[in-house]
Amino acid sequence: MLSALETEAQVLVSTTPIGSYTAAELNIVPGLLVDFDVDLIKIIYNTTDATGEPVIASGAFAKPVSSTCSFFPIAIYQHGTTLNKDDVPSRDNAESAIVKLLGGLGYYGIAPDYVGMGDSPGLHPYVHALSEATAGVDMVRAVREYLNDLGESDNGEVLITGYSQGGHAAMAMHKYIEENDLLDEFNVLAAAPASGPYDLSGSQTPVILSGEPYTNPGYIVYTLASYQTAYGNLYTDYSDILQAPYDGIVVPYFDGNNYSLSMGSLNPQLPQLVSELMTPEVLAAFESDPNHPLRLDLEDNDVYDWTPQRPIRMYYCTADEQVNFQNSITAEETMQANGAVSVNAIMLGPLDHSNCFLPAMLGAVNWFQATRTPCIVSGLEEFSFEFGLSPNPASDKLFISSEKKFNSWAIYDQQGKLVMEEKGSASLNSNVIYLSNMVKGTYLVTLRTADGVSSSKLFQVH
Repeated sequence: MLSALETEAQVLVSTTPIGSYTAAELNIVPGLLVDFDVDLIKIIYNTTDATGEPVIASGAFAKPVSSTCSFFPIAIYQHGTTLNKDDVPSRDNAESAIVKLLGGLGYYGIAPDYVGMGDSPGLHPYVHALSEATAGVDMVRAVREYLNDLGESDNGEVLITGYSQGGHAAMAMHKYIEENDLLDEFNVLAAAPASGPYDLSGSQTPVILSGEPYTNPGYIVYTLASYQTAYGNLYTDYSDILQAPYDGIVVPYFDGNNYSLSMGSLNPQLPQLVSELMTPEVLAAFESDPNHPLRLDLEDNDVYDWTPQRPIRMYYCTADEQVNFQNSITAEETMQANGAVSVNAIMLGPLDHSNCFLPAMLGAVNWFQATRTPCIVSGLEEFSFEFGLSPNPASDKLFISSEKKFNSWAIYDQQGKLVMEEKGSASLNSNVIYLSNMVKGTYLVTLRTADGVSSSKLFQVH
């Protein structure tokens, strides 16, 4: 497994404590036993925006509190649609409960706010696959830098989920990892996107063309504003694409500086018929021209037509009024036709978008629980003395610098199995461990002094 130390530039910018939560406080979901207290931390990090320019982003990191358990897996939760830049996990909003629960279950829980949300400047590029993906990938790198500064490490396993827009973001992140050959760095064990618009240009497009009422017209405007930001090919002014008075109503919602207005306040001000929202000229051009800029933008952000090597379960409900459930079926059929062998779309019944959320997240988390590697119980209540390891990550040699003289060392893998040890040998005098026969991964090294005092630290082999 690679670490953030192996990337070309530092990703982590800063960390800020948000709050602490006991296992009892988090133990609220029947059937899921929370074992750990959790510290929730805001992470600010470097990433790129929808045009590929450097930008900062923020997110919430839920860190399990344990003195005896180490090597937690990473679980990423991608949140749903929000307009208010402060209605995000790093502000401890309602959806942060998911990442806190993941932390309490023994994961390093990660919830990106997305580019343009939280501490990130500008308008959020809504359902823009590339920036959703890189915001997630770079936050994992930032968290790994932070853990390394603490002398800790994850176990290399990555599990990804998300709901609604977060389903799209989860699929985009997984797709980006596999198609950019990053599985060594992000070992995706399982991905569970839920109720996501994976087929924006196909399964979701009938929302625009059907002539039927759509309960969330604000999503359409959000998409238009997002793709204008990303591609610059849709309009110069809202009046070019939206009818009056809606071209004026939407301005404060999508000015990139919205810290108070919500989708709940926007939707009642917009017509549910798309034909009354968008200009007739734009709708006619969109319907007739297969190369219309909006069609091309939607196609560029489809995330269903690829061949995942790692398992995917897509959870969906058939009465979803916001995201057409055909998105999941199309993705399953296309991926399987492409040759994917572990992709399944799982129907959860005739539930609407809101009521589908809980069973979908329970399905994802229960699958993660059955898939992950449990943490290692070290049996050490605390480190008894300080020592250093270099380089870390290492390849052929690991050098030890210790404030105490030690007479033995032992190395354990992620399952707690003893890999190597030396007791009182000549090699201890040089404080060097030779790693030539060790496979890539994360390990725990334990030193012991003559009087029986032990100390442990994590390191990586690459």
